Amino acid sequence: MSLFVIGLNHNTADVDVREKLSIPEYEIGNVVIQICKDNRIEACVIISTCNRTEFYYSSDNKQLAIDSFCKWFGLDYDSIKQHIYIKSKLECVQHLYKVSAGLDSMILGEAQILGQVKSSYEISKDNKALDTTTDRLFQSAFRVAKSVRSSTDIGKNPVSIANSAVNLSKQIFGDLTEQSILMIGAGSTAELLLRYLAKNNYKQLAIANRNLNNAENLAQQFQGLAFQLDFLHSKISDYDLIFTATASKEPLIDSEMIKAALQKRKHKPMVIIDIAIPRDVDKSVKKFNDVFYYEVDDLQKVISKNLQNRELAAIEAEKIIIAEAEIFMDWYKSQQHTQLIHNFQRETARIRKESLDKALNKISSGGDIEDVLFYLANNLTKKLNHTPVKAIRNAIQSGDTNKINTIKELFNIDQNNDT
Repeated sequence: MSLFVIGLNHNTADVDVREKLSIPEYEIGNVVIQICKDNRIEACVIISTCNRTEFYYSSDNKQLAIDSFCKWFGLDYDSIKQHIYIKSKLECVQHLYKVSAGLDSMILGEAQILGQVKSSYEISKDNKALDTTTDRLFQSAFRVAKSVRSSTDIGKNPVSIANSAVNLSKQIFGDLTEQSILMIGAGSTAELLLRYLAKNNYKQLAIANRNLNNAENLAQQFQGLAFQLDFLHSKISDYDLIFTATASKEPLIDSEMIKAALQKRKHKPMVIIDIAIPRDVDKSVKKFNDVFYYEVDDLQKVISKNLQNRELAAIEAEKIIIAEAEIFMDWYKSQQHTQLIHNFQRETARIRKESLDKALNKISSGGDIEDVLFYLANNLTKKLNHTPVKAIRNAIQSGDTNKINTIKELFNIDQNNDT
């Protein structure tokens, strides 16, 4: 089996492309099951976040895996090849290590991605979509990520997309104490954002979600109000600062909703920060002068004061990743040839049993034991020598000196040795 990853991220595709090739977390289990129905694909792990969609495969057929990736999104390879990357073996291992450690994130060193990678691994594990190689690969990635964060400064003063969204809102308003805030969504990203937000004072907070129980649980945790998304149209005008982080496939906020809200607000400005992929807000809202709309890619412009230190730490982290990836590849290569050893041992065991059975039959038939032992030794030697001798003759006849030297080294022999 060969290891490789097929994917795209914030470096290779903008948000318009990424949202078309995203998979909600609740659908990932079904996707890996469908992909692994083909027996030529041994394993599949899918990581899909706002910044990346990556399929990790264990298979002998790379083209089959590429086709399955494209087929799932209903796209042909030529239409997306400029946006995707395909990394094999060592490159694949190093890439996963970098992703898990936050070195390939939009915000260098962010910690949230490790939890997302672990979640993807667990989904494949629960759906029996792992093999020995991918299981060990991801387990090693978690260990390497922990080592990077404990051995370097990459994890100091943690930042994330969620934290940057809060920082951006503070840059816009300066002070949030007079702002009414709405969080649309009640998942893990929304909770993380609210944890960062809770470090600041604000006027009031509400949480809107399709599932009211989830919204109420989060609202209770952060002393806010809760309502269902069905009431968003009538309530959105009450809020100055809106964050969105749902798994909706379609926009929840469009220009008509915002137009009505601005009329109610008498055109008092609104700030909307959309960190969902696909986006929760139709980009047509940008046409309103009183709406300040920011999406995931805009957060790249938020400057972290710790970025320079993190870049220095990343150099040390890269050294750890390169060394650890080599260790994994040593194990991987040994696994690739284990079956060859097993096949050789099985064949010699078959020859031994066949020769021994014949010798025992001769003894039971009254044959002289010393003669039978000579027979057994000669028979074993002849049969065990048959294949190697044939290979040596073929190498000599071909004149391939490299092959001849390999055989001499393999069997520890020298054609000039007369002893």
